[in-house]
Amino acid sequence: MWCSASITSVDKITNQTWKFVIQPNEIFDFIPGQFIQLKVRDTIRSYSIASYDPKNNFFELLIVKLDGGIMTKLLFEDINVGEKIEIKGPIGRFTLPDNIDRDIFLICTGTGLAPFRSFLHFINKKNIPSKKIFLVFGTRTSGDLLCLDEILDLENKLENLKFIPVLSREKWDGKMGYVHLQYLEIIKNTKLNSPIFYLCGWRDMIKEARTNLKELGYDSKSIKVEIYG
Repeated sequence: MWCSASITSVDKITNQTWKFVIQPNEIFDFIPGQFIQLKVRDTIRSYSIASYDPKNNFFELLIVKLDGGIMTKLLFEDINVGEKIEIKGPIGRFTLPDNIDRDIFLICTGTGLAPFRSFLHFINKKNIPSKKIFLVFGTRTSGDLLCLDEILDLENKLENLKFIPVLSREKWDGKMGYVHLQYLEIIKNTKLNSPIFYLCGWRDMIKEARTNLKELGYDSKSIKVEIYG
């Protein structure tokens, strides 16, 4: 069932990625990692929920502008704050286990960070015990590092969280290249507790990561996937 909602604010995070705050007109409960379908003027697209705040009946989306994208043209150029839209959901099972008794790898590119941002705020706000959590975030340049200060703050608050940003097209003091080398090095050099892997982002990254993990002996039940594009 579609329900009515409105866009209450829009924040420009980077030149190409904006944060949209959505206010449903009825109570909206979701599990971190789920996504919604968004309908704007008869155009429909799916987006992962990027936030978690149990005190407020709203949620946030991180949306990248795509050349030629009908929905992003609407959202980035045509729509006004306060305009009425429709949503359907929440949808999906790309969610955390009930008990986080295993190490977790969160591997993402671009706006694939969205569900992991929701995960981490959920863990922090609910004071949920966890094992090791590795967030490996790949993007092109330092200007594309979404929510950087926010993730660094969460890293300080969550003692088991290790954040590894990786740039593919800019030299800097941090990790360079692609996400694969980073998680493979961690697997090779760290004593892990039956890890579970969450992969979210570009299709090619997910395909390569899933192949790498299966070659290391991890089965499909330990590899969760959410593909963007």
